[in-house]
Amino acid sequence: MWHTLASSHQEMMRGYELAEDCREKWRNFIENGLDKEGMCTFVAEKENELVGFLNVVIRERMSIFEYTHIGMILDVFVKEEKRGEGVGTQLTKRAERWIKEKGVNIAVLTVSPQNERGVKFWEEAGYETYLLKKRKKLF
Repeated sequence: MWHTLASSHQEMMRGYELAEDCREKWRNFIENGLDKEGMCTFVAEKENELVGFLNVVIRERMSIFEYTHIGMILDVFVKEEKRGEGVGTQLTKRAERWIKEKGVNIAVLTVSPQNERGVKFWEEAGYETYLLKKRKKLF
């Protein structure tokens, strides 16, 4: 499921081209994260079938900010045929509860503006746009 998500990012926007060994690197990232208190992966099942997942981490920011820790939702994916059934909403609520249990009061995420369904989902979940990212490839 992760590769489906990553491939859609690659198709949607420049800068998300996948490395040849991306599956192995992602698996290592998740496996290493399982040993860390500040990272969690939530999965959704329906009728014993994996239908979605969400990865979230706690990140530390510079102490110059009022909120020095943030919960960052990294990846969210729900199988196409299960979208609109509340799976993403339940994963998000569980991740937000986990973030709060860690004593963190801010959740952030990144969504592509081309992902209109995703933008709408996050806005309906109460997330607001607060930052626009820009990039430049240096040759």
